[in-house]
Amino acid sequence: MRTFPKSLAAFREIVNKRGGELRKLPYQELLQHRDSPIETLSVESRPSTIGIIVEEQSNGAIRVVVQGFMKARVIPSASNVALDGFYKFPDGTIAPMPSDEFYEFG
Repeated sequence: MRTFPKSLAAFREIVNKRGGELRKLPYQELLQHRDSPIETLSVESRPSTIGIIVEEQSNGAIRVVVQGFMKARVIPSASNVALDGFYKFPDGTIAPMPSDEFYEFG
């Protein structure tokens, strides 16, 4: 049974799809997304934004986070958040981002 709005589920799917597309990119190409513009979209008539954060790590990996915000329906000053993230290494391997790290971006 779904416990959150249908529009939020659709928004999470969009954010996860963006993350999936980014995972396919080579390491060097991901680095070029450091200055990506924020994407503005509407999900079931709710204003939303998606940003891509690319951070170089001391171990040579890059941390990639897809961060989405969608205006809440009930409380206009609030936003729903959807996040996806991973680490990519120079050799092309990928590691999931630990769940506790997402709190830095919510």
